[in-house]
Amino acid sequence: MELSQIKEKYVFTTRIDLDDKGEDFIELREPTMMELKDFGEDEKKNFETLKKIFPTCMIDHSFTMNGEPAKNQDVANELIKSGSKYTEIIEIWMDSIPFKKKSVKKSET
Repeated sequence: MELSQIKEKYVFTTRIDLDDKGEDFIELREPTMMELKDFGEDEKKNFETLKKIFPTCMIDHSFTMNGEPAKNQDVANELIKSGSKYTEIIEIWMDSIPFKKKSVKKSET
């Protein structure tokens, strides 16, 4: 495998549809090891860490500003204004990342 294919094959991403039609969406990648290092037992600190990495983990979205694709930071700033929607996004994102899931091969007997 070409080294350039690792990101596409092994970096987990999650698309979150923000409406029923799937027209408004964001796509988030999993946090890197450097981003994960700031997580711990302190929920308040974890919340702040998520808020900080949220825009950098956004790899795609459907939002525009003046007809041009909006910047990730601008999208994040607007979504964070809705406590309920932002919390829903974070929960879906974190629940979808296979932190503890393992790929297990079944042995044939």
